[in-house]
Amino acid sequence: MSELGVPRNRDSLNGVIEAYRQGGQFEEAIKAYVNMEKVRCDPDEYTLEAVLSVYCFVGLVDESEEQFRQIKELGIQPSVMCYCMMLAVYAKADRWDMANELLNEMHTNRTSNIHQVIGQMIKGDFDDAGNWQMVEYVFDKLNSEGCGLGIRFYNTILEALWCLGQKKRAAKVLSEATKRGLYPELYRKNKLIWSVDVHRMWPGGACTATSVWLNDMQELLINGGELPQLATAVVVRGQMERSSITRDFPVSKAVYSLLKDVSSSFCFPGWNKGRIICHKSQLKRIFSKDAEIENIFGLSNSPFPFSGTKTPPREVKQNSSSDAKEKSFRANTELMTSGV
Repeated sequence: MSELGVPRNRDSLNGVIEAYRQGGQFEEAIKAYVNMEKVRCDPDEYTLEAVLSVYCFVGLVDESEEQFRQIKELGIQPSVMCYCMMLAVYAKADRWDMANELLNEMHTNRTSNIHQVIGQMIKGDFDDAGNWQMVEYVFDKLNSEGCGLGIRFYNTILEALWCLGQKKRAAKVLSEATKRGLYPELYRKNKLIWSVDVHRMWPGGACTATSVWLNDMQELLINGGELPQLATAVVVRGQMERSSITRDFPVSKAVYSLLKDVSSSFCFPGWNKGRIICHKSQLKRIFSKDAEIENIFGLSNSPFPFSGTKTPPREVKQNSSSDAKEKSFRANTELMTSGV
């Protein structure tokens, strides 16, 4: 950093942690956190949230809980973002008891109405039009805090909702975000190209936006409209569009997996590694095949898991496939942090 003329201070190192996390370089993100002490930079609340987000992306329950506990022990009330990250972690690990307990903690928070409202919204208590106004009030209030906080706020809420299976509610929250000027690059539509740009999102938000985008194209065809010549999902922007390593970025992997489940016609083109595309002829086959289905990608709210819900066998198999990667990450980060 120094050789590039970037000072090593708290703000720059916080940005480094987030950049590494977004690029899937989780060990490097933790190294940047450890290095803060070496350059005598005290972490702030934003730093601790960034580190928690790294553990959230990897899906490490114990490390996430320890980080969450550390925030509390510093006398800081964990933000709504921290609670949403913990909910996402518990959902990924099928810790439904813990997720319910955390939502109850948000609901009974006596010092923050925002925590109460978001906690109840996640469970579906405010879905009707009358009560949803309370959610809109919270969103309006946070809108005045600026774009940076807004992006973090909606990314974490969408991550929690998607992981908890509250996909219809996630689409509604995404709509509220775009109404308030966030993600202005998200959707672009003309006769030649329909694009969804999710490069600033987390996996949950990216999957939500991509699902809405697919359903909109299907609705266009059903209503007699003409499909675009090219559909493209933008998962990476800038210089990294030239590198094939972007396929391993968390958002890239999540969106590519979702689109591949719809059709194998979606692919990374040779001319750009930051986009996933599908041509008009292939789109017609995809949507014509599912013409009898109301939405090609169902956006519904799963019944919220009650305490004691067991992990379905299919999910156990999926979770076990990432065990080796998580163990490797855990071992390496323990070695790094042991010297702090």
